[in-house]
Amino acid sequence: MGITDKVKNSLFSRTRPFVQNHFESSHDGKRLAALKDKYKGKRCFICGNGPSLKAEDLNILHQRGEYTFGMNRIFKIFSKTEWRPSFYICEDNVIMENIQEQVNAIECDYKFIPAQLNWYYNVDIENAYYFNIHFQEGNHAFSYDAAKQLECTGTVTITCIQLAYYMGFSEVYLIGVDHNFSNMTDKDGNKVIDNTVKNYFCDDYDKDVADKVVHDLHYTTRSYELAKEACDKVGFKVYNATRGGKLEVFPRVDLDSLIK
Repeated sequence: MGITDKVKNSLFSRTRPFVQNHFESSHDGKRLAALKDKYKGKRCFICGNGPSLKAEDLNILHQRGEYTFGMNRIFKIFSKTEWRPSFYICEDNVIMENIQEQVNAIECDYKFIPAQLNWYYNVDIENAYYFNIHFQEGNHAFSYDAAKQLECTGTVTITCIQLAYYMGFSEVYLIGVDHNFSNMTDKDGNKVIDNTVKNYFCDDYDKDVADKVVHDLHYTTRSYELAKEACDKVGFKVYNATRGGKLEVFPRVDLDSLIK
């Protein structure tokens, strides 16, 4: 690194707190602001990575021209379907550091990545829409203003919901959000292991980090409950169209009646 690069990095490190506190005024914040209400009145599908996610359903969404969100390692299902997400998002630095090449190869309308991953973990996604992610231990807040910040609540699905609201979608349908894992903790903090449970739509989904992750289902359930309260306050409709699973926070709807 040359002296000029070192000076630039030093100056940027000093200005980061200001940018973070006034993100809506930054270059990235203004790019996000341009997406506000862009899809007003439309509906979208947020595609989780649970075992209930089926390539056949994604193909139908593709054929119908539905707007969809994909997240994390969703690219592992691409070999089975013509479908590609309209929007892609990943907010986990552990995941993102290992999949940058695959994410850059995804063809979609917009990719959303936390600016903090770019600042502190050298995550560089071509033409990404960088957002200000806000995390506070024990905080389950919901952001209505994606240009300012998006709240990290323990599951990227809720980040997708926040984006969908900001982009103007009037209805959101969750699919593949099974909310059930083989390795998790209960409300008392006790570790629960059930090897009969399949975590994701493919067996090698997270083989690089599987041993490091224990899912806190009590925490994320509460996050979903508070997200629903925030959506209800503004009349934003979120439904669960997942085939099965254990997420009972949002009203259930039948996926087949929606897409077939």
